[in-house]
Amino acid sequence: MSDINLELSIYTFTLKERFQKDKFMDFNEFYRKKFSKSGENSQNVKPEELYKRFVEMMLEEFSTKFYLNKDENKGISSTKDISYRYNESIIEGLINGGNTGYGHKIYNILDNEKTVGAISSKELASLPYYFKIWTPPDSQVGVIMIQSYSIGSINSILIDFLKLIYAKYGASFNRIIHIPEELKESYINRSSVKKVTFTSTIENKDSRKKFNRAFEDSDGLKVTISVEGLKKTNIAKFFAKFNKKNPIGIDLEELGMEDPDKYLTKFYYEDEHGRKAYAKIKDKFEIRPTIVLPLEVSNANRTPNLIEIVKYTDDLLEKVKKEINY
Repeated sequence: MSDINLELSIYTFTLKERFQKDKFMDFNEFYRKKFSKSGENSQNVKPEELYKRFVEMMLEEFSTKFYLNKDENKGISSTKDISYRYNESIIEGLINGGNTGYGHKIYNILDNEKTVGAISSKELASLPYYFKIWTPPDSQVGVIMIQSYSIGSINSILIDFLKLIYAKYGASFNRIIHIPEELKESYINRSSVKKVTFTSTIENKDSRKKFNRAFEDSDGLKVTISVEGLKKTNIAKFFAKFNKKNPIGIDLEELGMEDPDKYLTKFYYEDEHGRKAYAKIKDKFEIRPTIVLPLEVSNANRTPNLIEIVKYTDDLLEKVKKEINY
């Protein structure tokens, strides 16, 4: 278990009234419209009460059974370790998640001949995952944090579950990955450029034929040049020398690479721990490195320590709030 890390994904998200592409909803508006009871004046209901109704509805969706993805090979379910801070518009805690089985056999690692059990398609091997959702009533932007493991994630299924919940009440859910500036800068300062790629589409049929006759009739043929084996150097120093106006200094006109605007340049980064990220040339520092959580937030068995991870993500949330101008 020593090589298993706890990781964190952060997303900002917004809600829009369904079928109204340009109408963003603040969360107070969403809760008042969707969670006011028949016959009551929604303006007289405290925001905390409306939020409580939303939380109770959401948890009820997967309180007694696992919510499965469309392929039914992964599921999530609530646990008793979920709490709400109504005054702070935060719901957080642990949910169980993992993959279903397809006749997977279970072995003792010291005996490869005798099985000790099996996991069927109606069963699921689960791990605890931490999540935090912040939906301030006076804002149109919320924040979601989802903990994962370096060996597995529930990000996609939890996001799909939230989309389903909001869609059920007439709202479309849109998210954007958010990497706090402090963590991004730390990664850049510790990392180097491992690889640069240049990708172009060869539109000219004659050029495709010269390249290889088998490619002649392949409209939309893409070619990628990969440059690797770069000397390890600080990212900032690398870009001080990198020719941004003309990334490819040799003649590759036949490959459709004569104009930098006509090919895609990507940079692939790696830090001292082998954690990778990449970015396009126009946003070379807009990278999305993996957020690895400190050991202090994990238990001895590398599962999340609820008390410590709450503290850590609370501090991180305050930084994210400032970055989204809340």
